[in-house]
Amino acid sequence: MIRREFQEYLDKLELKSDEVKEYWSLYYRIYEPNSPLTYNQKANLLLSELRKMK
Repeated sequence: MIRREFQEYLDKLELKSDEVKEYWSLYYRIYEPNSPLTYNQKANLLLSELRKMK
């Protein structure tokens, strides 16, 4: 999931500013530079974590 797609997802959720910060911190942890994970692994990890946050 690219940043634009993630931002659109957050916009649809209509979150409070504190919650938005939590979501972005999760995104940045998963998509950190020099990660050994592939793009698909990162996307799957992000989606599983988002499901847990709901």
